[in-house]
Amino acid sequence: FPFLKRGRIISDPTTLKNKIVPELKKWFPSNRYEVKYSTRKDSKPYESYWITDTGYEFDLMSNEQDAKEFESVDLGWAMLDEPSKKDIYIATVARMRRGGIIFWGMTPLSYSAWIKEDIYDKADGENISVVTADVWANCKDIVGTRGILSKVDIDRMISQYPENEKKARINGEFGHLLGRVHNLFTPEVHVIKPFEINYQDFSVFCALDTHPRTPDAFSVMAVDEKGQKYIIDELWMDGKDMAIASAIKAKESGLRVIKRLIDPSAMNDDKRTDEVNFGQRLVDQGLNFELGSKKMMDGIRRTDEALRYEKIGDLFIKKPELFIFSTCERTIWEFNNYVWDEYRGITSDEKDPKSKPKDKDDHFMENIHRLLLLEPKFMYHTGYSSHDDFDPNALI
Repeated sequence: FPFLKRGRIISDPTTLKNKIVPELKKWFPSNRYEVKYSTRKDSKPYESYWITDTGYEFDLMSNEQDAKEFESVDLGWAMLDEPSKKDIYIATVARMRRGGIIFWGMTPLSYSAWIKEDIYDKADGENISVVTADVWANCKDIVGTRGILSKVDIDRMISQYPENEKKARINGEFGHLLGRVHNLFTPEVHVIKPFEINYQDFSVFCALDTHPRTPDAFSVMAVDEKGQKYIIDELWMDGKDMAIASAIKAKESGLRVIKRLIDPSAMNDDKRTDEVNFGQRLVDQGLNFELGSKKMMDGIRRTDEALRYEKIGDLFIKKPELFIFSTCERTIWEFNNYVWDEYRGITSDEKDPKSKPKDKDDHFMENIHRLLLLEPKFMYHTGYSSHDDFDPNALI
């Protein structure tokens, strides 16, 4: 083993006590290891520090511990069991500063959104390798597996899974995606390579979602003569009024912009100050906007309608109304991470699911909702020679 002979196992407290510690005792020869720290001294309900007669030592730590407790030691290996919080993982990676390897096994339910984005999607076979399996890979009744579970027991187990957890527990799909608001979004279908949007053949509609504590989100939608809609560009930035206005104008350059929408809150004056609202300040920068819709659920339903498609093999029976250029990375990310809100705590099982999404990761989603509720239609070119000659405000 080329790395330090010091490691760490990280899991939930109950799993550590009732599963991992008993398994360690079952696997390790009884005369080949010792528990260095006693339960009493370590103030944990399980043996938390182990040392073997081959010179390896490792500790057991819980996902419920503060991330700071995972610092201040060099490790040669770590084994994480089930999804963990990002700050704990980052602290663990930092412990490998002299080289090391991290093993991670999980059913990707809670805490899994960042794992997919930062680790799973970046697997390159060199720094990060991923092995996936479904529950049937552990079935002893299927030829070719080395499973230990019977088909009867697996079927019985599956029948009791909650519907919203089945794909994660049976197939290993990421649980955060199972609660997506727009679960019809399929990157293989809706994300396409960019193509030229010429001035004459496309009408363009834009939307701006702005908040004081997050970057501003600007979306550009092109509509062709057949009513096909494309999210062709995006802007995700912080900055002063002039910088944001200049960036928006750059995104619109060369396009036949028909109308711009803005989050209605952008038109609210702050009564505590004399500052003019953001919408009016954009007017001062030469950009006029119309108030977008505040009907969130209507926007969600309209977007789902635009995403709906039917396909047999490689042939569309019904094409989706909406496509997204692959260069719109933040928009695609939000489609995958915009999820329904959930109740927390001991009473959560007694309540029906919440009927609204989480109020986060929704900026480009709100833009798309508002644009589709506008029912944007293609408008024929009326002879204007350039974008500079065309005034979208004249149509508002």
